[in-house]
Amino acid sequence: MSKLIATLLITLLWAADMAAQSGIYVGGHIRRERPNTVTKLKNSGFTYAILFNVNVETDGTLTTDGETICKDGVYVFANQQPHYVEDVEALKTWPTGIQRLEICIGGWGNESYYRIKDLINAQGTGSNTILYKNFKALKEALPWVEAVNNDDEHCYDVATAVKFHTMMYDLGYKTTVAPYMNKSFWQSLVSQLNNKRAGACDCVLIQCYGGGTNNNPSDWHLGNIPLHAGRENYQDGSSLDICIEKMQSWHDNNNVTGGFLWVYNDETWNLNKWASSINRVFPPKQEEEPVVTVFSRNNYAGYAVSLAPGTYCAGELSNHGIGMKEIMSMKLAEGYRLTAYQEADLTGTSNSWTGGDYSRLAAWTLRISSLKIEKIDDTEGIKTVSQASKDDTVFNLQGQPVQQPQHKGIYVKDQHKFVVR
Repeated sequence: MSKLIATLLITLLWAADMAAQSGIYVGGHIRRERPNTVTKLKNSGFTYAILFNVNVETDGTLTTDGETICKDGVYVFANQQPHYVEDVEALKTWPTGIQRLEICIGGWGNESYYRIKDLINAQGTGSNTILYKNFKALKEALPWVEAVNNDDEHCYDVATAVKFHTMMYDLGYKTTVAPYMNKSFWQSLVSQLNNKRAGACDCVLIQCYGGGTNNNPSDWHLGNIPLHAGRENYQDGSSLDICIEKMQSWHDNNNVTGGFLWVYNDETWNLNKWASSINRVFPPKQEEEPVVTVFSRNNYAGYAVSLAPGTYCAGELSNHGIGMKEIMSMKLAEGYRLTAYQEADLTGTSNSWTGGDYSRLAAWTLRISSLKIEKIDDTEGIKTVSQASKDDTVFNLQGQPVQQPQHKGIYVKDQHKFVVR
């Protein structure tokens, strides 16, 4: 196999593994306000979440917000946070739109990478070292965390960074990087790491906020790996429209394949609305042919999203760009049924429609939080007109009531179709 073909295959594998296209950094708020914060993240539609922050202390102990996570090769966080393991597991457990979890090390003012440098220079990265033992304990306690996000903003030591992330890869963690400056360092880190462990670093998250506000994403393509660009949720006066306009420009002009936000640490903004809007800019690929298109306005207006057969909780709908309780009209292919639910997890009050165009959803306007789309048998719900009760209300496929069908065609009664021949 030629080196070019091997590189191409690795690139495709990275792209497939990093299918998630919208991300959110998550602060300590997730623990302080649980379980509501966990539910909101599951329903948000962000396809990856980065848990901020894991600090490395001078002796290799892992901490966050002054609390100890792992010490001497043992996970001890349960002493202060008894629900954390179950909450992290819940983020990846259906019903959820989150496909990937990462931990972040670094940030402005954080000295973790200086300490990692000193520890590696003193001990190395073998299985008997404290770094290895503590991150192994973390991986065993939280196996749902798939990657470590490098947000080094001070140390910038290539040699020890490559050794550290090689060790992390061998422990089961991939790497993403979150640069805002010092491009040569990040180029060297990504290149050397992926030469040692192909595909170890599978995404660049360029900061276009704070110190990186003026960054041009086009300048930050570090090899053939996906590039995501990020903003603060309160940047430009908390304007969702400005944020989406900027991300659309990055998508169209800078070969950016995903967007992320800093940071979920309060309840001043609607996670689901932001995530679904970002996901319309960076839509996922669908393996099957779509059979329904839903619209955010009556009469097939507003934004439109097409869906293949399947079940979609609130987070999964948002993955495809549909916000909770935002559907107002739809076009459904013949031979399929769509069942909508008021709750986020395919529970609660429900209503079904079969193939046709529905310019208005009547009582179900702005009520749909989750749905199921399925193929129906060709004869299911079909009756002859002689079987239809003359006293029941009959509708045409546009949802308009008719006194009695006068023309050949398909009509609806009691949510079932019947044929006038």
